[in-house]
Amino acid sequence: MIPEQELDKGLLTLKMIWIAMLVSLAIYLFVGLRVYVRLNVSIKEDTFAIVRIILYIISFVTLFVTGYFRKFILSGKSQRWRPAQASQHPILQKYSTATIVSLAMSESIGIYGLVLFFLGKNTIDLYLLILISAAATVMYRPRKDEVISLSQKSQEDSTPGSAPA
Repeated sequence: MIPEQELDKGLLTLKMIWIAMLVSLAIYLFVGLRVYVRLNVSIKEDTFAIVRIILYIISFVTLFVTGYFRKFILSGKSQRWRPAQASQHPILQKYSTATIVSLAMSESIGIYGLVLFFLGKNTIDLYLLILISAAATVMYRPRKDEVISLSQKSQEDSTPGSAPA
């Protein structure tokens, strides 16, 4: 089991990262709307349509793949080596890694929206992809109950004589 103080400290760090990621989405929106008047479209309409389709496909693939990466990291199959001296409990390290990777992948969707906005000056792309990114960021927010559940599952798996689930 993870000591309560270590758990709270680790989750506080993750929550600060999570809040920073949400704030950065708001900054992307602010920057996009701020430069809207001075923005000149320098890409041809047909080229923009192709880039737009590609970035939307990448966005939705990223959205769906994020959950699988998170599960893969939390399963422990991704861990090939362990640091000799870890400053955090191994479960908390695994959870932190999974959360940060999930948040970063979710954030990239908002960045795609900003790129599309700069290329085509279409506010719908900016709003839609930042909204999707924000929803995914909220979905993958750090949660204490997930860490406790992961810790309990890990403890059950390491108990001698326990049957594999």
